[in-house]
Amino acid sequence: MIDTNSLASVFDQKSEHHAEFRPVLEWIVLGNGKIVYGGTTYKRELAKATKYFRLLVELKKVSKIVEIDSVRVGEIEQRLAQTLSHSDFDDPHIVAIIIASGCRLICSADARAFRYFRLAEFYPKHVQRPHIYSRKLNRGLLQDKNIADCCRPLSKLPKAVGLNLHV
Repeated sequence: MIDTNSLASVFDQKSEHHAEFRPVLEWIVLGNGKIVYGGTTYKRELAKATKYFRLLVELKKVSKIVEIDSVRVGEIEQRLAQTLSHSDFDDPHIVAIIIASGCRLICSADARAFRYFRLAEFYPKHVQRPHIYSRKLNRGLLQDKNIADCCRPLSKLPKAVGLNLHV
């Protein structure tokens, strides 16, 4: 999951912070990493990032982007916004995407939001709190074990999550 505040850092090599976020781009393009997104708020933010539209379309064509049901994300976002109202927590949509998708990794430069991204009371017991990639020192997080189940092919899902196809 890439916070829209980090799109330039990840995708634009002219960005001041691209060197810090380049490993994320490499993991997505060359490795098994994928981008998870969904919900009206995130899509509205993404629509403003027109510079990256063509690249994101290409990534979607090669199955490097997974869209989560926007209605579900919106419902969770609404509940989170009602749970906590604080000026530093203006990203309930990001936490909602994490909950709805089971995503285990957020790429973000919004340090003031980090504590909210990991706030245990937001997450149901079955959802692991996410790790946060915020700089090159975090590149150790870019591992297959941090890929959400919704981003894995069925053959790579843990047995408990796989479908019972013998009816």
